[in-house]
Amino acid sequence: MSLLQSVRTEGSLRRPAFAVVLLIMTALVGEFVLTSAIKGVLEESAAFPVWLPQFGTIGQTIVYYSRALNFVQLILIPLALMWLAYAYGQYSATQTDD
Repeated sequence: MSLLQSVRTEGSLRRPAFAVVLLIMTALVGEFVLTSAIKGVLEESAAFPVWLPQFGTIGQTIVYYSRALNFVQLILIPLALMWLAYAYGQYSATQTDD
């Protein structure tokens, strides 16, 4: 049985799989937004996006956002992947090959 088929049939694998996908999408979108904001600040004609909340100066804001993005990329995604691996290991250990 493939991993995708087991995710479709087993509810306990859906939550960690959804968490992994959500965190990866958050990291990708956050990286794009942060890069666009930094490019906008470095160009003299553009400013920091108004719709993005600011914390102190623009430099402090960029540092806070990059730290949050690093936390997602370096801590939360590996934890979610370990959760998915644990759930899949439990699922495959309880399955019988009939």
